[in-house]
Amino acid sequence: MAREAQINGVVFWEDATGRLIPKSQVRGEDELKDKLLGEIVSRWNQAQEALKGLKQWIYEEVEAYLNLLQENYGAKPRKSESLTLQDFSGQFRLEIKVAHLIAFDERLQIAKGLIDQCIERWSYGSDPNLVTVIKDAFRVNQEGKVSIPRVLGLKRLSIQDSQWEKAMEAIHDSIIIEQTKKYIRLYQRVHSVEGKWQALPLDLAAL
Repeated sequence: MAREAQINGVVFWEDATGRLIPKSQVRGEDELKDKLLGEIVSRWNQAQEALKGLKQWIYEEVEAYLNLLQENYGAKPRKSESLTLQDFSGQFRLEIKVAHLIAFDERLQIAKGLIDQCIERWSYGSDPNLVTVIKDAFRVNQEGKVSIPRVLGLKRLSIQDSQWEKAMEAIHDSIIIEQTKKYIRLYQRVHSVEGKWQALPLDLAAL
């Protein structure tokens, strides 16, 4: 772990502030601790690489299995989405979840403008609580971003108004997928096939 430097035949260790300390002045317990952490980091990195390999292997094997099913049924190959696989005995279950991280493009501002016009038209006859909910949906956080769940929640409101419907269409069209993430989870039945599913974690904190 320690970064070493050799000057005029003397070995130095660099501390956290960048100072060079002669190795002969490093206490034995500090040297032992440094060696211990070095071994832990090395094994940790090896475990990380092994988990990455396991993850990739699972994806490839599941994809190969799905391709086989598609061939058996004469279906066209398609990109796999979220799915669940369960073994014959009903003891183990593998879940692959696909999460799409979304954002909004410039059409969200168009939607907001249309909604503001709606609120202005409704100002004397609408439920003030409804107006608060609508305005709150476009409140931004410290990063200047709106809450995706609150904005999408507007689409669930049952409002019969042509301008409102145009605004909802603009919100729908403004959605863009920024990133797609996959998650793998393995579960095992507890005690019997009627028992609850229990996750088998690979998170050190959960073990």
